[in-house]
Amino acid sequence: MARLPFIFRSFLLLTLCVSGLLACDGENSPPSGLIPQEKMAEILTDIHIAEARVTNMQLRSLDSSVFLYDNLQERIWKKNKVDTSLYRKSYTFYTSHPTLLAEIYDRVEKKLEAREKKKNIKP
Repeated sequence: MARLPFIFRSFLLLTLCVSGLLACDGENSPPSGLIPQEKMAEILTDIHIAEARVTNMQLRSLDSSVFLYDNLQERIWKKNKVDTSLYRKSYTFYTSHPTLLAEIYDRVEKKLEAREKKKNIKP
């Protein structure tokens, strides 16, 4: 009888490990209904430019900075035909898949470099 708890614990541990491995099925493409990687790279590029613009303005009031950034962010959503909810859902997915997020940020970096060369840094 004393072995039963040990066997049960071993089985439970093995089950948890296998479940964990199955849950991490590798880096896959995003499920339908999320923003595709290329579009996400464009959105993130625009977001980083908007953040830089607000920072470079060195506004004295935090309220003004927040108001300006929110306005720029709304333009980004409209330009890319997304809303905050879809963006957050997609961003959450990509941040939980580091390989995909790294691919996106490789694209963001290339887009920023290209915009800088063209001097087209407006979101």
